Amino acid sequence: MPIYSYTVPEFVSYQMNMPIHNEQRELVYLLKKTRHRFLTQIAHMLLRYGMPYCYQVQTQDKIPIYKIECLFTGFRYTLLNCSTSEKLSINQHRTQLIEKIQTVTINGDVYRLEKDYACTGELKKNDETIATIRNLDNVSTSLTNRIRIEAIDDKTAALAAVLYHTFIYFGA
Repeated sequence: MPIYSYTVPEFVSYQMNMPIHNEQRELVYLLKKTRHRFLTQIAHMLLRYGMPYCYQVQTQDKIPIYKIECLFTGFRYTLLNCSTSEKLSINQHRTQLIEKIQTVTINGDVYRLEKDYACTGELKKNDETIATIRNLDNVSTSLTNRIRIEAIDDKTAALAAVLYHTFIYFGA
């Protein structure tokens, strides 16, 4: 499977783009952090619960591919498939005391993101693994974290990145 990567800086700003590169170090996508809606921002600041930001993946020409949103901080996550303008519900299922699996149905196919004990994400399409994504810098020894994605194609890598960054990297 082709390999993709991006780097997460330790100090993050409200508007931040993280370039996703392929094996040839060519820019493929941008993982962008955006703010919640105004009322959701206030609720998050008061409750300190749920996802602190929304994330989206866009092409290098700034055309959105996928975007994750939540209606209220920590509740009712949705995936916006920007190419079809479909808003898809993300279901979370608890597998252990803390562990959750996120599932979303796109064009009749069930995509499932699972996390293992090493915080590696595995994206499955109809129970077949199509991407794995992991943080290469689990021990904080530098000011950045390198994220590595192995995916069957560019669009799968984009979906894996936005799901991993939301639900595993920040642990929503």
